Amino acid sequence: MVPVSTSVEREGCVCDSPVEYKAGAPETPETAWSSDAMREVYKGIDLVAPTDFTVLLTGETGSGKEVVARATHRLSRRARGPFVALDCGSIPASLIEGELFGHEKGSFTGADRMRPGRFELASGGTLFLDEISNLPVQVQPKLLRALQERRVWRVGGTQSVAVDIRVIAATNQGLASLIESGGFRRDLYHRLNEFDIFVPPLRQRGTEVLRLADEFRRVTNTELKKNVYGFSSEATDMLLAYRWPGNVRELRNVIRRAVLLADAEIGSEHLDIIGPADGLPAWLSDPKVVFDGSLSLREMVRRVVTRLEQQILVQALNQTRGNKAEAARLLHVDYKTVYKKTKDYGIVAE
Repeated sequence: MVPVSTSVEREGCVCDSPVEYKAGAPETPETAWSSDAMREVYKGIDLVAPTDFTVLLTGETGSGKEVVARATHRLSRRARGPFVALDCGSIPASLIEGELFGHEKGSFTGADRMRPGRFELASGGTLFLDEISNLPVQVQPKLLRALQERRVWRVGGTQSVAVDIRVIAATNQGLASLIESGGFRRDLYHRLNEFDIFVPPLRQRGTEVLRLADEFRRVTNTELKKNVYGFSSEATDMLLAYRWPGNVRELRNVIRRAVLLADAEIGSEHLDIIGPADGLPAWLSDPKVVFDGSLSLREMVRRVVTRLEQQILVQALNQTRGNKAEAARLLHVDYKTVYKKTKDYGIVAE
């Protein structure tokens, strides 16, 4: 969906109003989540949203945990308050305390003014802590104290500040193993896990992939001012058969690229995904398409290699949440290579 209201940027943090939706996100859980798996998720949202319970969302990267968090906020008594999100994995360990709790003027070199943290910015609404498993161990006791007391101490401050918030945390890792290894506090885990919701991966949601694909097609049509009207039967079969390791985020990238390439209908040749059975592009399994004498062996191999390269880049960018520099390190190539190839292939990095 396109936003129906604007975001308010406060102190470098984007705080969304209760009626703003991300592109492609469902307008309401009831209308968007058609599979049994996601209907169970909605039952959990419906049950916990009216409360102030702290909620722990678990699920794979790209499965839609932030969409669930936003839906919980919209259905809560705090819906008119801000929704403030913080990715705990994207902030350096040396800065995360200030991001959470704020700092006073003069508390460190460069602190030329008082800056409130995400807890204060979310007061009256919901604070969403994404990838909570990445929170440094030394900051975890301070987070636990803030959750228990609903008061925060700014860095360099001498007085605490009261906050009225509801916290929703999310992780794509099993916190139990982190607790055993000493990477996550057990008491903080129990404080966060007053109510838990598992967000299933896209491959477990049945035909919901088709509804989401059609929504991304519609949104991209609007963005590109095109009129790609649907999917061929072969493309539909590919969408249903693919395992979607990058989940909803990967589906969005695939459909955006397909709309860019297609003129009228999205066909199998427009979908940049690997076939589930043999690990090759699905179009290669159709002899009428490949082995009709129009392509040489060299051209067939070149196309397969190109598709595999595209898929590897998409998965690397999904894993790094669109960070090209980090993807380059994973793939052992330089940044310019990743930048050029994503541009050449039309890959959209979120």
